Formats: sequence, structure tokens, C-alpha cells
Amino acid sequence: MSKLPFPAVSPIVEPVESPSGHETPVFENKIWSVEDVARELKLSRSHVYKLISEDKIPFAKVGRLVRFYPERVYEWLSKGGTR
Repeated sequence: MSKLPFPAVSPIVEPVESPSGHETPVFENKIWSVEDVARELKLSRSHVYKLISEDKIPFAKVGRLVRFYPERVYEWLSKGGTR
């Protein structure tokens, strides 16, 4: 069995209260886009791209696309937003 190029994510996701207070949290999506992160964290898309370029936020590349695991973003936030 080959090793995955990305960490496996549990198919069972514990519900987490959305810090932004959305009625339907973006967290329901298993993977976020830059737009999802910007909306959830109330940041501009350009600021999210800056965090990516400075390697300050956990992200994964899928081809040319940047994606985020919501649980890692929340974990990153709980640690003060530092990597």
C-alpha cells in the first residue's frame, strides 16, 4: 500500500462551533478554498494569500489549487495563529 502524499483525515468529523457565528458553518465542507478561509476568518482573500506565501497558515496544494483542512485551521487559530 502506497503512502498518501497528504495526511489522512478521519471521515467522522466532530462538530465545532464556528468562530464567525455563521448559521451554516463552512466547517461542514471537508476541505476549504481560499474564499472559505477568508469568509470564516473575516479576512480578505489577499491577506489569506499573504499568509500562505509567508507559510504562516497550514495549507495543502492540490495541483495549482490551495486547499485547507478546517480542523487544522481551527487548531492553528487555537495556538495563536502561529505555525
